[in-house]
Amino acid sequence: MVNRILHFILLASLAIAVLPVAAQQDTSQYQLQSVEVFGKPAEVFAVGSHVTTLDSTYLQTYHSSSLADALQARTPVYFKSYGVSGLSSVTFRGTNASQTAVLWNGLNIGLPTLGQSDFSTLPLSGLGDVAVQAGSAGANYGSGAIGGAVLLSSPNYKQKGLGIDLQQEAGSFGRYFSNGSLSFGSDKLQIGIGPYYRKAENAFKYKDLSHFKTPERTEQYAAQQQYGITQDLTWQVSPNTKIGLHSWYTFADRELQPAMGSAANNAEQLDKNLRLMTELNHQGNWGTTDVKLAYFKDFLKYTDNSQNSLANVQTYQLQAEQTYTKGANWSLRGGVNLQHFIAENDGYADTQQENRASVFALFRYDPTETLDLSLNLRQAFAEDYNPAPTPALGFNWKFYHYNQHHLYLKGNVSGSYRVPTLNDRFWVGAGNPDLKPEQGWSEEAGLRYLFILGNTLLLETEATAYHMLIDDWIQWTEGETNQWRPVNLQKVRVMGLEFSQHLTATLGDVKLTGSAGYTYTSSEQVEVYEGAGDKNKQLMYVPRHKAVLATGISYKNWTLHSDLNYTGLRYTSNSETSSLDGFILVNAALSKQLLLGQNRLILTLRSDNITNKVYQTMAYRAMPLRSYTFSLRMLIP
Repeated sequence: MVNRILHFILLASLAIAVLPVAAQQDTSQYQLQSVEVFGKPAEVFAVGSHVTTLDSTYLQTYHSSSLADALQARTPVYFKSYGVSGLSSVTFRGTNASQTAVLWNGLNIGLPTLGQSDFSTLPLSGLGDVAVQAGSAGANYGSGAIGGAVLLSSPNYKQKGLGIDLQQEAGSFGRYFSNGSLSFGSDKLQIGIGPYYRKAENAFKYKDLSHFKTPERTEQYAAQQQYGITQDLTWQVSPNTKIGLHSWYTFADRELQPAMGSAANNAEQLDKNLRLMTELNHQGNWGTTDVKLAYFKDFLKYTDNSQNSLANVQTYQLQAEQTYTKGANWSLRGGVNLQHFIAENDGYADTQQENRASVFALFRYDPTETLDLSLNLRQAFAEDYNPAPTPALGFNWKFYHYNQHHLYLKGNVSGSYRVPTLNDRFWVGAGNPDLKPEQGWSEEAGLRYLFILGNTLLLETEATAYHMLIDDWIQWTEGETNQWRPVNLQKVRVMGLEFSQHLTATLGDVKLTGSAGYTYTSSEQVEVYEGAGDKNKQLMYVPRHKAVLATGISYKNWTLHSDLNYTGLRYTSNSETSSLDGFILVNAALSKQLLLGQNRLILTLRSDNITNKVYQTMAYRAMPLRSYTFSLRMLIP
């Protein structure tokens, strides 16, 4: 199976690569444009790292999906989902969910109790740009950015006058989605508000793999409803000063489906997340001053037949930055981040409070037109902990340039860290106050090839090899008294290869987009500090092979998107004694845009899991077969 997938990806890549050759027949009518990355916020101080930004047309087509669905379909990262209604967590480069930082408008929104974010409760409809940085990024983003970082921004309202966006969607398994936004813009003011509502019965049929002959059953305990609202305001107070106000509220009430073969225990989870942020941006003689003040309130309630658990966390966060840029050659950013947590949890003896701080300096220097350099450093401070400084050094060197061909050598060395979560330390009967913070080092190097033909064709191919060593890896493990507790269990080594290719081509009225990605990941324990351990074996739920292939074609008012996602075999224990088979998922969406005066009506028919594949991302958690959704979306004007 793996060989067939790799063969398929290779053929697709070759097919994409043929296009530039055919396009070179007459290049005299096109003007080569320079490739600038200095102005892209997610990449300015991430020289040598691989940063992927999700295509805006794809985000518009899959507007009703969760962030988990979008990243799974368009990037070769792996998501573990506890069924269609359960927690969805991400795995970057062989690490776990708590080793991925998730930032909203530059501030970390991961729960300090769990150390991770549930991507199934983050809707695309409440977001603007979505970018992903693979690899250690502790110097840029702080605690938890060991395997990578997901960078989210608020919707960006740009138009002048009144704008209305209405959407209604209905689909298989009792799925309904409603979304609307109202915006107004002028020379000095941009304001928008966008509520959404999602409901799904999720009464889908599945094959019960826990019983002989895998009888077909109907899921009865996976219903969910979610709703939320975003509000964004930007006011240009003066030519050099603007103020931003952003709010994001999400509510999720869901049944947690039991594992196949298990009796229903009526498990339910209620999540309420409020995120408020105000921002001041000022352009002065000494560069750009950016001050962000935020308040997050995260509430979680879990109930089943035998227990009732509540968690209520408040986070206060202040980040101040000063960025000085001189011409197009260098940019220096210095800043400080302050956090204060107040956590109430049924599992704690009392309310826990904690302060954290970090200071950072990020430097970007382009000494020549062909060489980009970055040098970053962050020092974190946390109560009862002393994380080591986390530096990062990156380079990007264009060593070959002929006509439309650009070839780059890139690489970086970076440190990262993760402070133990509040649950790790304060859970009664299990918490371990003696835990050490995780510390990691990562090195990566690769080649990047660009072919640019004016505004007609852009082809980007990238290959990266990386190595990561993470010390004092925290893992919950069962002790001699059968009591689970977190310990600094092991040192983990992660090595891998990543390949990616992106194409954008315009041929008259036809616009083509294509992307392909493949990752090979080896994630193993190399030292064990407590217990017997399982040295030199692949960590559980880390696929060695992961691949994606996505295409898009637009012709006049028609658009077709498709994606193929391959996930290889995963072990369900660190001893490699049990595993889940690999699987392929194929999705597609066809859209038609109708012009009604100045207004636009977009009709979209979408199908997920077209091949009706039976698969699991977590052992014995049923996932739906083929499904359909139909959407109507009106944009005024």
